Amino acid sequence: MRSLIALKRQFHRLQASSNPAARNIYKGITILYSAINGTFCFLTDSSYRAVLFMQLFNSKNVHQTTPLTGMNRYPEIFSACQNYLKNKKNLKILSFGCSTGEEVLTLRQYFPDAEIVGVEINKRSLKICQKHAVDKRVRFLYSTEKNIRRYGPYDAIFCMAVLQRRPHDIAAKGIENLSKIYPFEKFEQQIKQLDDHLNNEGLLILHMSPYLLTDTSVAGKYVEYGDCNQNDYISSFFNKASQKIDVFGTVKSVYLKSNNTHLHSLGY
Repeated sequence: MRSLIALKRQFHRLQASSNPAARNIYKGITILYSAINGTFCFLTDSSYRAVLFMQLFNSKNVHQTTPLTGMNRYPEIFSACQNYLKNKKNLKILSFGCSTGEEVLTLRQYFPDAEIVGVEINKRSLKICQKHAVDKRVRFLYSTEKNIRRYGPYDAIFCMAVLQRRPHDIAAKGIENLSKIYPFEKFEQQIKQLDDHLNNEGLLILHMSPYLLTDTSVAGKYVEYGDCNQNDYISSFFNKASQKIDVFGTVKSVYLKSNNTHLHSLGY
């Protein structure tokens, strides 16, 4: 084991070597390893293949690539939205980027009478969604504007840990510009599309994203609702130029779409 660690350290020294040939050897071996590892993953891992195909053939519409999810991940947010929507009749809810469906199953528990649509761009995840035993008022669909619009407009749109890319990497490496990883323009375009599908007096739930709703061109339509926030978000926040910023105060997660000028004047 010690000899293996020593060999690994010696290999990494090549990267900082003053000898161009040594640096080229390091680069070549790294590229070869990545190619072999990528080929192995492609052949053996269906999840890896699904993400790769998604990025190759639908990169324009891809946001978060990680399909990880779970039941009732954000109980405080779900409860706050439940409280606001409890008297709403004919309730329609969209789970945007529903991954393998656990969020939709959770929303059914909070909203037993609502019509719930979960949309997902990862086709492997969508197949898992469609195996869930659900009632007739729950639908899992491939994420396209046409499919989203077909069952809208919605009274609540949940966008949870979707409008981001590699947050752990960004935090670990101290990245200060997201323009090459996940530019603000991509985020804003998706927010504008979601806004188009949301009823007035509806809720837009934007949780775990490096950008702020208040920086988008539709910000004037929204006011913060409740106390749910992104204080536990691992990544930094970024501005319209995709540059890292210091945020003073709390970034909220739930927004009320309202043309009520009185609410806006109160900052609520």
